[in-house]
Amino acid sequence: MSTEPARRPLRIRRARLEEADTLAPRLTELCRRSKAHWGYPQELLERWADDLRIEPADIDRDVVLLAEATDDAPGGPDLSDLLLLGFARVGVDPDTDASTGAGPRIARLHDLWVEPQVMGQGIGRTLMEAAIEVARTLPAERLRVVSDPNAEPFYERFGATRVGEEDSDIVAGRRLPILELPLSGARARLDPAESG
Repeated sequence: MSTEPARRPLRIRRARLEEADTLAPRLTELCRRSKAHWGYPQELLERWADDLRIEPADIDRDVVLLAEATDDAPGGPDLSDLLLLGFARVGVDPDTDASTGAGPRIARLHDLWVEPQVMGQGIGRTLMEAAIEVARTLPAERLRVVSDPNAEPFYERFGATRVGEEDSDIVAGRRLPILELPLSGARARLDPAESG
């Protein structure tokens, strides 16, 4: 039986709280593999290690969407044969608080990572579309992303625009783009032939 991820059906589901302790280390390792894909030196990846860590509390607080490949047998998916291909994590931006009524509520895409060997096969696009829908249900008016500069074009394909920059906490002089996507009427503007 082939286990090649690109040929297996993809399913997006929300992570469950009861799996947070076992899932968090798997998500952390996925973050680190995906970040390494961009060719950053090992020394820099080691400095980013804490920023690329997912804790069980993150899974409890935010909506974590898992992209899994599974065999879609007639009896349903075999849960022992799931393959994690990527994930997204969406929450309310800590800089906004709708309970005070001060300003619009902004959702934050904290993470969106895809296994390097399946990048370019639409998994990132599917996760982003699901993250947009989650952000709408919070409800939020905009989705904010503080992006790795390499990923900025991916978010722009969905209609996100740069609204600012912030300094990296890890690398002196490195500026990270801050992008926002309006959620009213936002649909993936990605050409179906393109993938993420």
